[in-house]
Amino acid sequence: MNKNVRKAMLAGLGALTLTEQLSKKIMQELVKRGEVSEKDAKSAVNSVVKEAVKTKKRIEVAAEAEVKKLIKKLDLATMSDLRAMESKLKKKRKK
Repeated sequence: MNKNVRKAMLAGLGALTLTEQLSKKIMQELVKRGEVSEKDAKSAVNSVVKEAVKTKKRIEVAAEAEVKKLIKKLDLATMSDLRAMESKLKKKRKK
């Protein structure tokens, strides 16, 4: 996996974790003050986390698509291109 892609994924995971932690903290405070029931707080946290996961996935898909477009635009060889070329070279060497 590309180093930068890995960093971006880890950053996304970190953001997701922080979102969950912050949501829990806010809801715990609201429960403590009696403004929200514990059941509603858990439901709200789950809802926020689910939405954050969906958003993270959409961002990952969009980022991957942009990277692919950039690679194509720059006319860079992909790993599959390089493997295919390597295979062709091996076949030619055997002849």
